[in-house]
Amino acid sequence: MQKTTSFLVIFALAILAVSSLWLIQNPELIQYIYFLRFPIIIAILLCFLPIISINVVPVLLRNLFVLRSNGQLILVMVGSVLAGMAVILVYNIILANAYLRFAVVPFSPIPELIQYLIAIILSLPIILQSISLSKTEIENTRTGKPTSINQGIFIGTISSIAIILVIFAVRHLINHEFFEQALLLGFSILPPELQQGYILPSGRLAPGITEGIGFFLVLIVIYFYAYLRLRPEVDANRFEAPALGYIPLILASIVLLLGGLSFFFDYLRVPVLPIFLLISGTGYLLANVDHFYDLQKCDLKKPDAEAWKQAINKRLEKCPLQNQTLVVVCASSGGIQAAGWTTAVLTGLQRVLGTSFIQSIAWISAVSGGSVGTMYYLDRFGENGYPEEQELQDIFNNATQDSLDAVAWGLAFPDLLRFIGLPFLVNQMEDRGTAIEIDWKGELKNKSASLNTWYQQAQEGIIPIPIFNATLVEDGRRFLISPMTLASDDHNNDCEFTLAESRSIDFNTLYPEYNIDVTTAARLSASFPYISPVCRPNKEIAAIFHVGDGGYFDNFGVSTSVELLDRFLSSDEGKDIKKVLFLQIQASSDLPISNKNSGSPGWVMEIAGSLAGVFKVRRSTQIAANFLNLRLLKKKWQYKAGVEIADFSIVFPRKFQKRYPQPLSWQLTHEQKFNILSAWNYLANYVPNQSSQDNHQEALERVIYDLKEKWQAWQGRK
Repeated sequence: MQKTTSFLVIFALAILAVSSLWLIQNPELIQYIYFLRFPIIIAILLCFLPIISINVVPVLLRNLFVLRSNGQLILVMVGSVLAGMAVILVYNIILANAYLRFAVVPFSPIPELIQYLIAIILSLPIILQSISLSKTEIENTRTGKPTSINQGIFIGTISSIAIILVIFAVRHLINHEFFEQALLLGFSILPPELQQGYILPSGRLAPGITEGIGFFLVLIVIYFYAYLRLRPEVDANRFEAPALGYIPLILASIVLLLGGLSFFFDYLRVPVLPIFLLISGTGYLLANVDHFYDLQKCDLKKPDAEAWKQAINKRLEKCPLQNQTLVVVCASSGGIQAAGWTTAVLTGLQRVLGTSFIQSIAWISAVSGGSVGTMYYLDRFGENGYPEEQELQDIFNNATQDSLDAVAWGLAFPDLLRFIGLPFLVNQMEDRGTAIEIDWKGELKNKSASLNTWYQQAQEGIIPIPIFNATLVEDGRRFLISPMTLASDDHNNDCEFTLAESRSIDFNTLYPEYNIDVTTAARLSASFPYISPVCRPNKEIAAIFHVGDGGYFDNFGVSTSVELLDRFLSSDEGKDIKKVLFLQIQASSDLPISNKNSGSPGWVMEIAGSLAGVFKVRRSTQIAANFLNLRLLKKKWQYKAGVEIADFSIVFPRKFQKRYPQPLSWQLTHEQKFNILSAWNYLANYVPNQSSQDNHQEALERVIYDLKEKWQAWQGRK
């Protein structure tokens, strides 16, 4: 992989060097750079996207280039060639006709054969990086179907040549007198001065116009076929186009759109981007465009504010130990890494501590990726109050299935069409958020699960109470999405110290007449910025709030658990509880504090220091607040009622965090999935090292050992 990246850096720099040399030898072309800015920018992006993805932001973009099958590789190869063709076509049309429109020095157009060659060269960085990173994934023998990536490379090459031949045929087919006359009639509507660059002084169409129209028609057919054919479905076994396959399609569309607008508006000295944003904003306003989630009318009576406490006692009745012990779980954010780590920990604890531990879990307060893991975990619970042994591996597998492809589909089609001013072509309920919901639903065992069905299971003590933490964007409050009504009882003076000034509201209180699917609940909690859109209900009701990621308020789900635990212990239902195990599942570990820090350059701090500080302090502030609230809670109940609250944090080990970059996107490689399981096995089998010099790290790594000892002591086994 390192060799490929180095080659791509040299390759990209070589293209820049050749381009610079060409400019030196043809100084008259320098005045064209402004007119050619959009195809140049997209060409640079095609060349440098792999380098940026692997070396600058790997946690977000690296896994884009990890493909799962030869079919996906073929689509990426064809799409990259299409993007290269779009760039060089727009470049050539402007280059050949700018002298007519802008009164600059004429410049010879690029020969057609050279255009195809340049398109292939521009596609190579994405193709080569995909091949390099996907070889292991495609040829992975764990699937039981060993495949050679060479097959995909061969078919992809043939398919790319075929799409070039199709473009060649259409370009020449449309270069017919009938089409030329039709286009001339269309351009004749413009004032004579605006026809310059489109129509030659001889009355013929300017060179490249018909070819451009032909390519545009091919791209439109491919675009809308992919829109309809690749729409996400509730089917875990269907073929999915890769997220990387949509990116060249987006880039090709953008370069055609912005290149065409710039060629027209540059003559009028009107900047293109404000015009484009005006078109986009007008489309949003006129069509009342927004992003929505589906509220379903509910005829069932919602539980009252005391039902959640009764449900906890009902659940504890299923536990054979009956020893006044309560377990509270918090699952942190962190994308698909958090989803996988949450399920690995919870299923692993069932194997290590037994089913009685799972039956003692009262609720799971989850955030973002932890909410997704919690959804798949609870989906497999049986009547006994825990998932059966044969379900445990499926839980992890479902939670770590790729969903980035569905997000990319939503971004490339419904969201892109909205953004460019064509919202009337899109169903208002289709976007990248609903696309990921559909994809998640395909992995669920109970595909019709909703908050109502989970309420019935929680009421019977079958599942712990799920709490998906989200944020109301308009006022910043915590939004607790749960089958239970968790309305705050702030009148209770015993709860004064815990988050008394931090109000929250739950789904049942805000929308008492409505229900949502559990995939919707998880999606609202996991609205990772710009990956999933903030959205509002699709019903015209009084309380219209947009919902954002729960991590805006608390990345760890601890705030909600501290508040609920204090309220439960203060109630009649919780008076018999004498032992509480407060378990935090964290998908990433903090880097150790270093006294040696060279600092960032001053100009970086001048530009981005304030934003970097706000971003960095958010996590540390939440950790400090959670630590203080939990510490006060432990002291209060130890003093007041002799309740022992033991706090354990199961943190993804630092040594495994360094092994593979932790993706914040919704895609994991086979190696990253194996790394998560290996990290759990490392903690589960860790033997304490008395000679360790890093006491903090030692405590994190021996957490399962200590947890097992505490649990056994509480059960009277030690």
